[in-house]
Formats: sequence, structure tokens, C-alpha cells
Amino acid sequence: MADNTSYLPPEIIENILLRLPAKSLLRFKLVSKSWNTVIADPVFVQNHIRQSKHSNSDNLFICYDHMIFSCSTYPFRVIKLGDKKIQTLQEIEFPYQYARWHALCFLDGVILLTDGTYERFALWNPSTRTSEKLRHRYSCPYAAFGLCRDPATDDFKVVIADSDHYSVYSCKKKSWIMLKKEYEIKYTGLGVDIGYNNNGVCVDGASYWVLSSAQIVYFDPRDDKFEFLHKPENFVVDDNRRFYVIEMRGRLCMYYNGIDDESTVQIWTKEKGIDGKSWNKLMTVENVGMSIWEFQLICFVGNKIVIRNRAFDILLVYNPCEKRFEGFEENTAEVFGSASVPIPYIDSIFFPTEDPRPKTKRKRKCLQ
Repeated sequence: MADNTSYLPPEIIENILLRLPAKSLLRFKLVSKSWNTVIADPVFVQNHIRQSKHSNSDNLFICYDHMIFSCSTYPFRVIKLGDKKIQTLQEIEFPYQYARWHALCFLDGVILLTDGTYERFALWNPSTRTSEKLRHRYSCPYAAFGLCRDPATDDFKVVIADSDHYSVYSCKKKSWIMLKKEYEIKYTGLGVDIGYNNNGVCVDGASYWVLSSAQIVYFDPRDDKFEFLHKPENFVVDDNRRFYVIEMRGRLCMYYNGIDDESTVQIWTKEKGIDGKSWNKLMTVENVGMSIWEFQLICFVGNKIVIRNRAFDILLVYNPCEKRFEGFEENTAEVFGSASVPIPYIDSIFFPTEDPRPKTKRKRKCLQ
């Protein structure tokens, strides 16, 4: 097709393209050279991710645990959570059919998977169906796993922390490096001391974990080192006090039972950015009729919060104005089930092992 000059200003065209799904953008790259240059621009790709996070914050990607079920029997699904309703948007076939892969963590629309050997891994973008396999030098089933993105070099990294050492895979260099951890905790080794969940929560390019020693540790991709993150000032350390972290609307969130009332759950959000250390209280969820282990934050739907009851595998919506829980019209136990892993769905054309840089450089601005 001829690369004719459009009667629309380039800024208007780009603003329209930013609101399109990844599947459409891949097709529109073939329209003309100028459109391909716009869509392939790394700044456009990042702006599209931010737009997707903002507009699709109530979309979930349902990953079935393929350690239990085969990929061909239970395909991945994208669902949209509405006001007490659940809509299936699409079903996505898994790229690898002959192993029991399952999801570990995710960042910017890319999911880290393992086939259960914990030696073979893969990066997968379900929006574009792009994937690439990685092989670790040894099996590491008790390690902690994370995805990171260096804001200075834009290098996407896979982190595997096991025993006294940790491995970092650089997607730009396409190679692993092994480093020795330099921090001290009660038991050396991030992998054996995680306690709650070995899969990192990836926010602002860093990965965060909760240690069973009631500490939050994160991996900083700028210097490939681990650091500790201070908790909210009024958080009272208790040997029996569990707390969890999750990514919601692009921020790291921490939640735990109220200090003197276990029927409440306090939710805090961390300041944006890897260097942001302060916490702000988001809300207190009241009338909670479940333990903090059963209580799992999922996402926002408008000004309401979707919560999963782990014990019964059902979804509930909490209305902070009325301070009460509401159910969905559908049987959410059938939608999720004990063998499913719900994660936020980010519609993205980004893939870390591809070089999207256009041949013609343009001056671009990132959306904030």
C-alpha cells in the first residue's frame, strides 16, 4: 500500500492507535511505513502499555495450573469483570502443547512460565502470541522468581534467587549471570525463606517478595541487587501477623488485618517508582468474614474492589461506600476453581527479545 500523507495530523493518528488492541496494531503495522515506524517506536509501545493498564484494569487473564490440567483441555481465558457480571472476551491457546507449563509472574503483558522442571522457562505475550524459551543451568524448584525492567537501559530481566546465589537473565544480552547475595536475613537464601509465595510481584520495573521473617525485599534491576523495603510506620510486627503484596493499578499494594480487629483489612499503596519508599493508606475493608489467608485482593472495578475467597474459590465485590460485600451473578467457582491463577491482563505489543526500534528516529514523549 502506498505511504500517502494522511489528512489527519500525526498526533491525532497516534492518539487513535494508542487506544487500539495489540491484535489490531500488529495488522496496522502493514498499512504503511510511517504507521510501522509509529507503532514500532519503543516510546509508543510503553505509552500503549500505560493506556492498556488504565483502560483495561478490570480485565483478568485466567491461567489454569497446567501442573494439574493439560493446556489443550483448559485454554487460557481473558475475562472482563463488570458490575456483578463476568464476560469472557477471548480464549487463547497455549504455544507449547506437550508439557505442563504454569505461570510464575508477569510484567507489562509478558508472563514468565515454567514447565515444572524449574530448569526450562519461557517468556510469553498472550496478546501477540509471541514466546521464547529459556533454559536455566540447573533445576531450582525452591527458588524465588521475578521479572524486572531496567528504566535506564530498558533491559528486561528474569531473576531467579536460589540459596546463596541468584541468576539474572538479560534479554538484551541473551545470557545469564550468577551473583552472590550480599544481604543478611534470618536464614540465608531468598528462595528457602520466602514462606508465602515465591513468585515476585512486578511493579515499576522491580520485583517484590514477602519474606516469612515479615520483611519485604525487592530486586533493583539498575544494579542487579536486592534491597529491603520499609513497611508502613504503624505496621506492628507480630510472629503470627501475615501480610501480602500485590500490584493494583500500577502500584504496589500491601494488605493485612487490622491491629485490634481481624474483621477488617487495611490496604496501603506505595509511592510510585522504585525509589519511592513512602506508603499511603488506601482504605479499610470492613465486615470481612474470612481469614487474611482466604482474603485475596484481585483488582478494582470502578471504585469497588474485587476479592477472591481462596477457601471457596469465589469472587466477591466490596463496596467501600456501603461497607459490604456483593456476589457476582455467575458461579465464579466454576470460572476460577482451585486450579486457576487470575492475573491482570495487559494488552501489549511488547516483547523483550524483539528490537522494536525504528530505523528513523523521532522525538517522542512518554505519557505519565
